[in-house]
Amino acid sequence: MITQEETSIREKIFNQMGGFVVFNVNHFLHQVAKKANRDLAKAGFTLQYEQLPVLFVVNFAPDGLLSQQDIANALQKDKSGIQRSIRTLERDGYLRITPDSIDRRKNLIQLTPAGKMIIDQIIEAAKRQDEEVRSQLDPEEVDTLLKLLRKLTALVES
Repeated sequence: MITQEETSIREKIFNQMGGFVVFNVNHFLHQVAKKANRDLAKAGFTLQYEQLPVLFVVNFAPDGLLSQQDIANALQKDKSGIQRSIRTLERDGYLRITPDSIDRRKNLIQLTPAGKMIIDQIIEAAKRQDEEVRSQLDPEEVDTLLKLLRKLTALVES
């Protein structure tokens, strides 16, 4: 339960920051992650939303095998954070870590059958969530939103 003090702090933050585009985009993404984590837990998964990119990168790798560094590079994240996600995903049965037969200093990461299954389920859940959002917007609003998001992404990537 949210206390009155927490509500007051939130109101102050929104009064000060609510007009900033970056603040609103970040707030939206935070809410999406919270909802996704609740939905994953409700569906019985031990995954966290933040771990999904690791699964997707491994899933879409051409040969299905990537090193930890390859995953970190693809996601533009630090290797230690990726390592924590990989270890957790391995513990939960979604990834398998095997030594590289050529370079024994590195390990190769691949999806397990459970990992492949969860990817399919996540894609279906994402489609449902996308349909839910789209149902609240006019087609022109969807087009405008996607165009603006792509424009903002390009702006911050440059």
